[in-house]
Amino acid sequence: MGRDISPIGNHKLNTENLEKLAEDIVCRIDINIEYGYFGQKEHFKLLGKEKEDELVILDKIVKHKDFKTFRLIDESFQLKELYNKFGNELFNNPDYWIYYEGKLPDESTILEEQKELVHPNFSLGLDDENGYQYLTINKEHYGNDIPYYSRWWSFCRFFTEKYYEDTEYLKDLNNFRKSLMYYTFKFGGDKIYYLDDQSNVLEGVGQGSEWELNWNDFEKFVLEKTSHLMLDIPKFMTDKKYRDEFHKHDEYPLSFVDNFKDINE
Repeated sequence: MGRDISPIGNHKLNTENLEKLAEDIVCRIDINIEYGYFGQKEHFKLLGKEKEDELVILDKIVKHKDFKTFRLIDESFQLKELYNKFGNELFNNPDYWIYYEGKLPDESTILEEQKELVHPNFSLGLDDENGYQYLTINKEHYGNDIPYYSRWWSFCRFFTEKYYEDTEYLKDLNNFRKSLMYYTFKFGGDKIYYLDDQSNVLEGVGQGSEWELNWNDFEKFVLEKTSHLMLDIPKFMTDKKYRDEFHKHDEYPLSFVDNFKDINE
């Protein structure tokens, strides 16, 4: 399986609940949003509702009729509804654990499920002529898969094999970075990390495991695991000495960090 780039940046969005997040995003960027959640038949039944598995749209915010409409999903919405009704007893109810054949899972599985009550986990997506584009939003960071540049190794080779000396290659890379800069700055952040989504050293961070980390812990973890081969993109682009020193490693980067300084001045 090929490796992809996982861009993860910080933000200051209001993740208190689904409605407040939708309102905050619409205030920051020019899109419309419909928001809701995916519900499961068995969980609807526990809530006293007769419904099949379905997408539930709670409301829609139209900023302008000509703007594209994204869909914002709270991945833990139904769990929170169930918890509000049953409290901690929910996790001792075999009917909740619909994939365990009437049995309760082990304690570690229950503890992982309970984390969803604490750590926000949203997705914002658009399905149009360009395919499905989406980003994920957690408490203090977000993952952005809306713009596409290349697979992971091609991204690395841009720097290690000096593709940056070609103006067309450089233009393509900077267009990708500018798109990420747009969302990051609009969301109140100032930095993006580019990670290998199948990294051998990041223990699932960049592949979804970062969702329960705050921004400081995320940065600390990435630095601890990859600092010896972390490439600072603006510094690489503007500092020949730094660039030459990195080339001496004669290895692919393990991560990249980008505050966009070289394209934002």
